[in-house]
Amino acid sequence: MEDVKVVGFLGLGNMGTPMAGNLLKAGFSVVVWNRTKSKAKPLLEKGAIGADHPRQVAEKSDVVITMVADASAVREVLLGPDGVAASNRRGLRVLEMSTISPADSIGIAQELSRRGMAMLDCPVSGSVKAAADASLTLIVGGDPSVLESVKPVLQAMAKNVFHMGPNGAGCYMKLVNNVVLAAMLAGFSEALVLGKKGGLPPQKMLDVILQGSARSPLLEFKGKAIVDANFAPTFALRLMKKDLTLALATANEVKAPMPLTSFVNELHQAAIAAGLGDRDFSAIAQVFDGLAKAG
Repeated sequence: MEDVKVVGFLGLGNMGTPMAGNLLKAGFSVVVWNRTKSKAKPLLEKGAIGADHPRQVAEKSDVVITMVADASAVREVLLGPDGVAASNRRGLRVLEMSTISPADSIGIAQELSRRGMAMLDCPVSGSVKAAADASLTLIVGGDPSVLESVKPVLQAMAKNVFHMGPNGAGCYMKLVNNVVLAAMLAGFSEALVLGKKGGLPPQKMLDVILQGSARSPLLEFKGKAIVDANFAPTFALRLMKKDLTLALATANEVKAPMPLTSFVNELHQAAIAAGLGDRDFSAIAQVFDGLAKAG
């Protein structure tokens, strides 16, 4: 496969914008598109090339990255009338970095393959800060030879790249990862309420946890946010709810029991009903605080 010189980027949200910026810093020519055109302006000012629709991005690029909201948005930008597939760029490599179900990812990859294009599912793990610092973890499913050919692109945005298996495997692992994150914060939030009921200072509780066997990078980052009641979004709670729902649907397909995830999913639904959907997913702590006050 030819070396990558031009990278297209579809979806310039909180994560996509700094990721595309790091590709520019690494020396790639970057062609960008976003449904809300104004979001492309900061990248255009740094030298990115604008496009009117995803098909035009594909026509100009060696590799196209998609980072959009959900499976319907992925299908639209890749397979829609003005989507990437309409470019008829045989040999184009697509890195699908959104969080969607393994089944959706496999189906889209198969359709692109019929058009002569190769897709990797390549969801990301990490915060907005990690996106800005190019220290994300990328979780890949798909052809290893395609992965090898796009390694320079991935390494411009990430610290770690894990190949998990064939198409769909990256999406499976992303769901596993987010189930763990959601369960950890729910457990921490519940335990914090117990301590507060016993008169323990929240910051001291966190200090003890971070020096003991329960220490984790997640609690170092999100535990402090919970203690300080700082729920400015780096990953919105409604998006975590979406991922938990995907995990449960996937579990149903493969007959994997997930009783704890079912309960954590309901807690996230309660948080959304309480108006917390656009806050950070660490705002799940406020559900436990509310239950404690009601008790």
